[in-house]
Amino acid sequence: MANKSHGLKNGWTLIIDKSFKLFSNANSYVILDDENDTVMHFSVSDSEFEVFSANWGLNYKVILGFKTIKILNLPEED
Repeated sequence: MANKSHGLKNGWTLIIDKSFKLFSNANSYVILDDENDTVMHFSVSDSEFEVFSANWGLNYKVILGFKTIKILNLPEED
């Protein structure tokens, strides 16, 4: 599977699988997986990344120096 990069507010970047969807409202974001289940609800500001909720077992990496959030989970294959 391939990843897709999304530019977020305040210079942040999100990297997720291309089958995932990203929705936003102000500085708050929601990621949905390929089955339309919520993967993560989070917000960003100039100096902070805050997770409000996330799926159990979600693996992600935050690279502060580059203001990058990378979701490591891949969609399940049937």
